[in-house]
Amino acid sequence: GGGAAARGGALNPATKLKASARRAQRMAEYEDIKRQGLIDAAVLGVGGAALAFANSGAAAATGFLLGAAAGVFYLVLLHRDVDRVGYDGGTPLDTFNPLRIVRLLAPLGLMAMLGLQTASTFEGGFDQWLAGVHWVPGPNFVGFVDRPTVYAALVGYVLVPLAMQVRGIVGALPEAKDVIQAIPGSFGVAAKMTKEAQQKEALKQAATLKPVRKAKALPVFIVSGPRGTGKSTLIQRLKEADPRFREPDWVVTRDIEQGPGAGSGRRIVVSEGDYKALKKTKSLAVSYRPYGEEGEQVDFGLPAASVIATVKEAGVCLLDVDPPTARQLLEYRWDRALEALAPGEDVELAFVCVWVSVNSIDTVVERNRAQLQMNGTGAAAGAEADDALEKQLASIRRQATADMEWALTSGRFDFTIVNEDVDAASAELQKDAQYCFDENL
Repeated sequence: GGGAAARGGALNPATKLKASARRAQRMAEYEDIKRQGLIDAAVLGVGGAALAFANSGAAAATGFLLGAAAGVFYLVLLHRDVDRVGYDGGTPLDTFNPLRIVRLLAPLGLMAMLGLQTASTFEGGFDQWLAGVHWVPGPNFVGFVDRPTVYAALVGYVLVPLAMQVRGIVGALPEAKDVIQAIPGSFGVAAKMTKEAQQKEALKQAATLKPVRKAKALPVFIVSGPRGTGKSTLIQRLKEADPRFREPDWVVTRDIEQGPGAGSGRRIVVSEGDYKALKKTKSLAVSYRPYGEEGEQVDFGLPAASVIATVKEAGVCLLDVDPPTARQLLEYRWDRALEALAPGEDVELAFVCVWVSVNSIDTVVERNRAQLQMNGTGAAAGAEADDALEKQLASIRRQATADMEWALTSGRFDFTIVNEDVDAASAELQKDAQYCFDENL
């Protein structure tokens, strides 16, 4: 098909900088919410237990502490679930999400802990406690836990996540803080004093700040997308058009033609001992163990030093990688690598990421079908061969779906190219690649 079939989601430099700043600010706010939520939970747990002890005794205080602990457990699971959004294709609200199921079972776990605590401290011993547990319609199990302990535990459990929501509302509504400060008496005075102290501390820190010198950017151009979208063809054209874009050297323990998720960069054979040393010192930004042509496992990785050296020698390190490899690259601690490999240099890696796709998942599957049949996979006749091909295509469909969900939710890609026409898509990629040389990068 002709026409302008490469539809780009290009961002101009100013928009990209603003978007990056917003992402960084949101992540900082999110980390602060997690940290403050756990602090609030600790304060509520200790303070609430003290009040429960003063009003209702040790059993209620213990129940409140156990309830608060269960609430903290719920919060930690929720934090972990939210942290995974955009990486595995799931959400915290998925019906069969394991972490969600465990969160929903937390109250049952709390009741079990209360029962064990009651049984272990029962005056007549465990047997007498067990004999007193019986079923009554309406109240259900009677004698399992005394009511004050249950009530205190439920209050502790509910208050922990509730405190996070209240803090979020107060933070989102500045007027609420003003209302608190307007309360007469010591509480309002304390709120005013806290605000004044925060303002003074902010002014003091601002006065000591020194102008921040911008580090030199070392551009890394990542091109990724599902298998069968034609990204390697586009990258080959980019390299031919602009020699400043060069792929880094990968390391392998045996000579293999193609590594998982990697482009056409040179393969350097190293000993297994040298590879293990690179891996042990966390010098590999990417590491895999694929199978070689004879069925043996091969270590295959990308040294961080190779990426940095390629940027310095050529101008831009070009990476043609599949989505799982792109994710590994973006999650690697490049700051530590630069400290070790470029000591004293004021430099930082600047990633420019392009997502190459096609118009639908079905197109991805059909392109892979044609490629597999051309290479001989599924060429043999018979139901067994057809079944094997369909199973492989089903796996490709699942992986492509997960890859596209990650690309959409991760926020890591600056440009998107829909490769319906190779000439138009190639021109779009070369245009996007020039952003690697933008002074605002």
